[in-house]
This record gives sequence, structure tokens and C-alpha cells, in this order.
Amino acid sequence: MGIAKTTYRLLFLIMLPLSSFGQDANFSQFFNNPVYYNPATTAMNGGYTVRLQARNLWAPIPGRFNSYSAGFEAEMIPRVGLGVLGFSDVAGEGLLRTVGGYLSYSYRAVETKNFMWQLGVTGGIINKYVDWSQFTFSDQLHEVQGEVRSSNFIPPNSNNVMYADFGAGTAIRFNHTSKKSGPYRRMMTTIGFGIHHLNQPTDAFILGFEYLPIKYTGHLKTEILVEELILSPAVIYERQNQFQTFSAGMALLVKPISVGVWFRNRSYTMAFHNYDSFIFVLGTQLPLKDEKSVRLTYSIDFTLSRLRSASFGSHELSLIMNFDNRYVMKGKHRKQKRRSTYRCPDEFMGSY
Repeated sequence: MGIAKTTYRLLFLIMLPLSSFGQDANFSQFFNNPVYYNPATTAMNGGYTVRLQARNLWAPIPGRFNSYSAGFEAEMIPRVGLGVLGFSDVAGEGLLRTVGGYLSYSYRAVETKNFMWQLGVTGGIINKYVDWSQFTFSDQLHEVQGEVRSSNFIPPNSNNVMYADFGAGTAIRFNHTSKKSGPYRRMMTTIGFGIHHLNQPTDAFILGFEYLPIKYTGHLKTEILVEELILSPAVIYERQNQFQTFSAGMALLVKPISVGVWFRNRSYTMAFHNYDSFIFVLGTQLPLKDEKSVRLTYSIDFTLSRLRSASFGSHELSLIMNFDNRYVMKGKHRKQKRRSTYRCPDEFMGSY
């Protein structure tokens, strides 16, 4: 076994006991996976939405650090949305695998022509598995010959953990239309707050690290229509125990092409020494027949921290399919009367 490969396995072993206090897997394209961060955004866009996302972290490093997410959300009846979200996270050549599925529910408590407020809850089942036989321990290594001995390490009794997990959130969205002459025409803003791991489930293979800390997420995104362009600044802040991440940036959409630039920082203060990565995003959005659209987005993270010489960045790909004006319970939708209906400006359809 190569020295580099052995080194990374040892590094992973050192970090494993701390995994219960670490951050959840996150995505650079957080704006393409809102339900993952806040269940209150479930079916906020109306109709049906399918979201697929894949992330490859630090590709040159020996081992696999990959995250995947797949979700479907739909407006069942007016004001009520349901969503299904599945994800998989693989760390270090399959040494640690996390697989889970969530069911989310949202209710639109307030809805006017230019304003909506939604509440959401989510619950799911998570399974973590570790393969102790794949680890390399320090007592196996010879300073000259490398890995030559067997280890005296006694694996814990369990290599599998399964637990229930719950979260909640709230989100608002509002429109503004300019009544003055000028290039600015319309604006749509979404603000939300999510709480994850409310029950602080047991999430460990080794005694002494028994629970998964609560995670807090705050996010804001604005769509600004200027002439035929859409400017889309956004921020997201995540905090879990002593770990925190703050991402900020902006995308420019000139249909059907979008480009964006983002920065990820280990603190909301955006101090230069805390910068983690610079993110470049490129995407395309294509309208289809029958009020359908598809969006494909690719992003690459250029690492700015001390890992930059070894990681060479990360890659992420997302695919989103929108099916507008569709309801699971069509009959109920036709019968239900509403005093006011939230109206998403046509120019923004499929852009968020």
C-alpha cells in the first residue's frame, strides 16, 4: 500500500470519533436543493419538481468522498405540499457510508397576491455503516517497510447505526414590481430558517460520542429582473455545534445560460483567513412543452484553505425538472376556493 494512501486512511481514522460532532454533508449549489436545508420550502414553487444532485469532494485524494441527493416535491392541494428526499454520503473508500430518506410536509399559512409564508416539518430514517476491516492502524506500520503487521485494535461491537431524525423550518417569499420607469422591473425574495436533528439522535459507533448536535440554517435568495437579465444574489449560513459555514455569491441568468460566482467561508464575518473555497457555477435552462422546464448546473470549488495543494477542488452537478400547474389531488384543487392566489412572475418560472 502506498504511503500517501496509508496516510489518508490514518487521517480518516483520527477524524472518525469526531464525526458525530461534525457537519452534515453540504452542497455548493445549495440554491438548487432548498428542501435539504429547509423543509418549509417544500412545493413552494407549486407544481411538481424533481431534483438530482451529485458532489465529488477532493477528487485527487485517495478514497471516495461523494455525496448524492434525489428529491421529489409536489403541491398536493392548495397550501399543502409533500416531498420525498433521499441522500447518500460515502467517505474514504467506503469506510463510512451514510444513507437516508426523509418525508417533508409544508403548509402555506399566509398567501396573498405578492406574499406567502410557509411552515414545514420533516422526518426520516438514517443508516450509517463503517467497515472496520478496511482501516489501517498505526501499530500495523513499519517505519521502513510500510504496512507489514496485524493490528491489536479490537473493533467495537457495532458497525451499523440506524436512527430516526426530525427537523422543522419556516420560509417567506414576496414579490415587488417597480412602478417607475427604468431597467429594474421586478424582484422576488425568499428568506428561510431551518432546524435539523431536533431529537439529537444517537449517531456513533464509539461510546462517548453519542448524539448528533442540532444544526441551524438560515438562507436568503433574491431574483432581480433588470431588462432581460435576472440577477440572483444569495447567502446561506449553517451552524452545527462548533462548526459553521457561510456562503455568499450571485448568479446571472440570461436565458438559457446562467453563470455564478460564490465564496464559502468558515465564519459569517467573511475574514480572509477563514475563506474555504471559491465556487464557479455554469448552467443552462431549457423550456419544454406543456409548462415544463429542465435545468442542468455544474460547479467547481477551488479550495483556498491549506488543503488547496492536495485537494484540487470539488465538482458538483445538479439536474432540476419543473412541471408547473400540476396537483396530485386535482379534484380537490378545483373545488377549493381561495380569496387570493400567490402569483410568481412568469419571468422567474424555473429560475429558482
